[in-house]
Amino acid sequence: MAGALAGIKVVELGHWVAVPSACAILADWGAEVIKIENPGVGDALRGMRSIEGIPMSNHIMPVFEVLNRGKRGLGVNLRLKQGKEIVYRLVERSDVFVSNFQPRVLDKLGMDYETLSRRNSRLIYAALTGYGESGADKEKPGYDYAAFWARGGLMSKLGAPSGSPPSHRPGIGDNITSMCITSGILAALLARERSGRGQKVAFSLYQTAAWVMNQDLQVALYRKEEIPNIDRRKAKNPLWNSYQTSDRRWIQLAMMQSDRYWPDFCRAIERPELQQDGRFNSNENRERNNELLVSIISEIFASKTLREWMDILDRHGQVNSMAQTVLEITNDPQAIQNDFFATIDHPNAGEIRLVASPVKFSENDAAVKGPAPQVGQHTEEILLEAGYTWEDITRLKDEGAVI
Repeated sequence: MAGALAGIKVVELGHWVAVPSACAILADWGAEVIKIENPGVGDALRGMRSIEGIPMSNHIMPVFEVLNRGKRGLGVNLRLKQGKEIVYRLVERSDVFVSNFQPRVLDKLGMDYETLSRRNSRLIYAALTGYGESGADKEKPGYDYAAFWARGGLMSKLGAPSGSPPSHRPGIGDNITSMCITSGILAALLARERSGRGQKVAFSLYQTAAWVMNQDLQVALYRKEEIPNIDRRKAKNPLWNSYQTSDRRWIQLAMMQSDRYWPDFCRAIERPELQQDGRFNSNENRERNNELLVSIISEIFASKTLREWMDILDRHGQVNSMAQTVLEITNDPQAIQNDFFATIDHPNAGEIRLVASPVKFSENDAAVKGPAPQVGQHTEEILLEAGYTWEDITRLKDEGAVI
C-alpha cells in the first residue's frame, strides 16, 4: 500500500528534535523528505555523545536514527549563492518547507517565507520558534527544556508542592510539538487543495506548552488562581492517586468520578464497611477526610503485589495501570502486538528496532522506510533529479557548495 502522503515532497532544514521528529512522521506516512545539512557538520544532534552518561556513538546515534529515519540527505552550503540556488530549485518542485532555525538565521540564509514563497506560491512553509515570532523573545533560543518545560509552566506544576521540581525527560516538548507541526502542515495542504495557494504555518514550543497546560491555564484565566500541586499523601480524590504495592512497584488509580467507582472499589479491596462509613460515603466526605483515606488505602495496597492488585482491580472494573519502566515498555506484549516498534536493517548496526509513529491507517502504509541518512548521502541523486548534470555536480563540489 502507498502511504497517505505519497507524492508529497518535503524539504527539511531542521536540527535537534522537533522539526526532524515531525518530518520523520511525514516520511513514515509516505512523503519524500529531503534533509538539508551543512557539509561536514550536519545536524547538531549528530554531535551528541551521551545522554545522562548513556553513550550514543556505538555504531549509530540511536536518537538521531528515530528522528531521521526514512529521509534522504543533501549536504549543501547555504552560505554560498550556489548552495542557495540548489535549495531554491528544490523548493520550486516541493510541497512543504520545514525549519526550526531562528528567524534571523533563515533571513540571513535567504530561506525566509517571503523569499521561498516567491519561488513557489503553492509552498507550505512551516516554521517553529521557541517563543513565537513576535515580542522581545522572538529570537531567543528555545530548546524544549527552556521554552516548553520551564517557560510553559510544566516545571512548576509537576512534583510535590515543596522541594525542587522534577527533571524533564529528553525531547518530550519537542515530540509533542512535532505532532502539532505535522497536523498544521496537513491542514495547510488540505486548504491548498481548495484555494490553490500555499501559506506559512507558525508554531512555537512555548505555545504548545500552553495548550498542553490548557486545563491549568484556563482555571488561572477564569478563577485567577492555580490548581495546586499534588502531594499523593494528600490527594483530594484518593481514587485518583498512586499507591505502592508489596513488591515496591507503583499502581496508578484513575477514577475521577469517585462516587461511581467507590462501591466496587470497596469490594475489590475487601473493605465493604468503608462504603457506608460516614467519613467516606460521598465524594465530599472523602475529600474532607482525604489524608486518612489515603493512609488506609496505602496500607491495603502494601499487602499484595502489583500484578495481584491489577488482576483484582480489573475484575472489578476499576481504572488502573502499572507505573511501567521504559525497559519494560520495549518488551510489553501490548506494545509489541500493536506495532509500537519497527524493525529495520541498519548498514552499521545490523537489525535494530525504532519507535514507530503513533498513527495507523486502514488503507495506507505508515511504515519506517529505512535508516537515517549520513550527511549528504543522497546529494548526487537529489541533484540529478533536480535537473543538474554530472558536470554541474562536479563543479558544485569543487566550489564547496555540496558534498
